[in-house]
Amino acid sequence: MANNAATKRKIDSYLLAQLGLELDELARGDVDEHTKFIYARAREFYWSVTRLLGLGHLHDGSWRKPSAVRAASLRPELAGAIPAPPARRRLLIDMTATHRSTYRTGIQRVVREIARAAVESGAGLPVFIEGGRLFSHFRHARLPDEIVPSEGDKYLLLDAGWHLTGEYAPMIDAVARAGGETIGCFYDLIPILYPATVTRESSVVFEQWFDLLVEKSDALVGISKAVIDDFIDYASARNLPYKSGLRLGWWHLGADFSTSSDASPSNAAIAAAAGEAPFFLTVGTLEPRKGYAVALSAFDKLWREGGDARYVIVGHKGWNTWALQRRIREHREFGRRLLWLDGADDADLHYLYKRARALVFPSIAEGFGLPLIEAAHFGARAIASDIDVFREVGGDWVAYFDPTDSDGLLARMKEALAPPPPAPARNVLSWRESAEALMKIVRDEAYQSRDDICFGNRSAVSS
Repeated sequence: MANNAATKRKIDSYLLAQLGLELDELARGDVDEHTKFIYARAREFYWSVTRLLGLGHLHDGSWRKPSAVRAASLRPELAGAIPAPPARRRLLIDMTATHRSTYRTGIQRVVREIARAAVESGAGLPVFIEGGRLFSHFRHARLPDEIVPSEGDKYLLLDAGWHLTGEYAPMIDAVARAGGETIGCFYDLIPILYPATVTRESSVVFEQWFDLLVEKSDALVGISKAVIDDFIDYASARNLPYKSGLRLGWWHLGADFSTSSDASPSNAAIAAAAGEAPFFLTVGTLEPRKGYAVALSAFDKLWREGGDARYVIVGHKGWNTWALQRRIREHREFGRRLLWLDGADDADLHYLYKRARALVFPSIAEGFGLPLIEAAHFGARAIASDIDVFREVGGDWVAYFDPTDSDGLLARMKEALAPPPPAPARNVLSWRESAEALMKIVRDEAYQSRDDICFGNRSAVSS
């Protein structure tokens, strides 16, 4: 299903309905309406004034920046023999945000996995910004501590630096002055295309990050063709400025987990998979675009009809989901046939994927859809919204339903509950293979497209 105007209207209508539920949830609070109004206006005033005064770091996430000593202590030791990085024309893989984070899911998983694969093969040197300088993320005898940009270097902004635009802008300029080039990376354009799915602050800082990459990058890569297609459509419609000769490319993510094979699942994961009744699994942060409300409606119908299946949710609490969280926690099946694991690790996911009847992935907007590939890696079937990127990633292997259509999802679930044939084999990239595909694009200039093809004769800005 193409993301045409009708599909976009359907998704926008769904998001609007979810936002309405969240506003109703706010109204349930014990605070009187006058106090709520004052609080909301004060918050907006604080947000606006801090931005005008250049103090956006107080609330945009960059306040989490560690001290220089703390930043150095976060550098992990890399064991074993690795190739020494080249002295010239290096591929510098920026992972500043992930370096400062303890998260190991989502974008952080991608960054950590590709960074490790790249440094172990000698194809790239993972770095982070500290005090306007670049340092090696890993500690190893064959790796330098500080990296000074030089002619021919390629600076790949692999991480999601939304909240760190102020630190990235001067570094990009420093790389350019040294004779290097910058390659920006997009995981998705969701905060721009569907601003109702994120907080206002997140939308603004993403737009700043997006504008920086478009204006300063010599090339852009995305984690799927769908992401680059979204970028081309958006940039073309708005006549956005970009550097002359801009190249565009895309690659796909891997799925093998780096967790120890003998790691044990938690008691919660074991209990969630216990029993004879089959269970369906959804993996992803609780947020509006993930479509949890659609899945819950489908399961409500299944249970009313007497279907004996469980629904296991694995994901952290996200934003704008107070009403959704209430719906889950106060559901009559919560703790019995409706289970929520907030904080599952890789061992838990491995255990659950291998035992699930199918992955249910009702998301209405994604840049890739990593759970689809993880399910394939562990031999699970998958049911997913019929959106372009899922067709690209899942192909004919996935059972699709119309986005936001709980009846369509229910039909696919019933098909999965019937005695199913084995899940069809699917070629899944390892993280090393994913890293190699990305490195080839950047290192060998194997970009799939360029600006004169994507944007026609529209003039670019000079670098």
